[in-house]
Amino acid sequence: MKHPSDTQNGATLIISMIFLLILTVIGLAGMEVVSMEEKIAGNARSRNIAFQAAEAALLEGEALIKAGNLPAFDGSDGFFQPARTGAPVWLEVDWAGNEVRAYTGVGFQELEQSPAYIIEDYGPAPEGSLELNQPERARRFYRVTSRSAGLNRNTEVILQTIFKY
Repeated sequence: MKHPSDTQNGATLIISMIFLLILTVIGLAGMEVVSMEEKIAGNARSRNIAFQAAEAALLEGEALIKAGNLPAFDGSDGFFQPARTGAPVWLEVDWAGNEVRAYTGVGFQELEQSPAYIIEDYGPAPEGSLELNQPERARRFYRVTSRSAGLNRNTEVILQTIFKY
């Protein structure tokens, strides 16, 4: 008489190996998804910090205009006349060089490159006040452009505002 254990031929081992292979593939796919989500979160963080730094530089430029006593807009130290022909000034300026004004605030030491800004003088506003119930006074238009890199050089944020003062 044959014993039932003598007729086993390893089907359980083969099925277990197939399940183990399926679980391994699912685990590797899950690791790939988690890795991609980690990269997305890192890039979003880098862009967010770059945006905050560019906005801080933009506000510093506006505060400089409000403070008055602006130097000549001769293309040095971040003070420019707007380009009349060709590419806009903010596209041609060397953001890593001495042509721009570096942000002097604190809080963005971890960035690849310090935030910077430029100010363009667009001249006086048209005659007459554009605001209701406001006395007429000489006002000028300025364009403030700020740029910041994020936590890596691949992240860049440029912000602009037209400022009337």
